[in-house]
Amino acid sequence: MVDAPYIEAEQAEDKRGGRRTVLYIAIGIVAILLIAVFGWYQFEHRTKAPIDTVKTHAMYGTDITIGEGILDFLGESGIKVVNEGFKPMWGAEEKDSGVWVVSYVFEVGRQSNRLSWKVDTRTGRVTPLDNLAQVLWEEK
Repeated sequence: MVDAPYIEAEQAEDKRGGRRTVLYIAIGIVAILLIAVFGWYQFEHRTKAPIDTVKTHAMYGTDITIGEGILDFLGESGIKVVNEGFKPMWGAEEKDSGVWVVSYVFEVGRQSNRLSWKVDTRTGRVTPLDNLAQVLWEEK
């Protein structure tokens, strides 16, 4: 027959193990939340200035901003952008201190495409990195 103190010790160990599991889950959730908050901050605050620099620039020869008219421009250029599944979106990547590559990524058929500009937030200088981006920014 098993002694009662042994059973009590086993039950106490089970309770500690259950608490330990809950603690590990809580730590995991906190870690995921920290990563999510940092990612949101990175996108929402750090990338906002370079993306807005491109989006708020008037398309060459118009009063329409690039952000407002990019889809119409692509359509008029014979590019049929797919809006189902993968949605066209803006993004930015910091290449050097204060130097960003801002891209508008869109899908044609099943192929991903992009228009990109190099933005120096220190000087305000913007350089189109491909032909379509240049046509939007300034006449060739």
